[in-house]
Amino acid sequence: MPGSQDHIKQALHNLSFLEKVNKSLPDYYDWQVTVSFYCALHLVNAHLSHFNLQYRKHKDVKDVLNPFNQLSMARLPESEYAAYVALQSLSRRARYLVNEKDDNLTSEQPFFTYDKHFGKALKHLNTLMSYFYGRYRLSLPKVRVACVDLQYQNLIFIIKP
Repeated sequence: MPGSQDHIKQALHNLSFLEKVNKSLPDYYDWQVTVSFYCALHLVNAHLSHFNLQYRKHKDVKDVLNPFNQLSMARLPESEYAAYVALQSLSRRARYLVNEKDDNLTSEQPFFTYDKHFGKALKHLNTLMSYFYGRYRLSLPKVRVACVDLQYQNLIFIIKP
């Protein structure tokens, strides 16, 4: 089972990639949202490894992180859990062109990913980075990314280039 440091190393690797793709291919919002989710996923997996937990299904991860799951020692506070779930949903939108809020399963409308979705993803990623930094005193970098649809002033880890 990969350990906490293995997942932190992968999260840092993904954060570096996010900066590079943002600088060289800024209009690829779908890939940047997806990378943002995988940064968060590895931070979450590092967190889970502290409890000797490892899951292969996203549903199982969400269940153990759920703040209302009183039996889980690995649960997250509500705002961080909401950030993770929203980031996962944005990533699914980017990868599959679906909107999970749309209950019409027969809809043929594609849901593309735009700068506003990337801005939301960065806010959620910042929320999770802030939480795990505080909880585990992780050494996390400031991530320099440009996003026209993002207000940077309240963010700690996501900064303007």
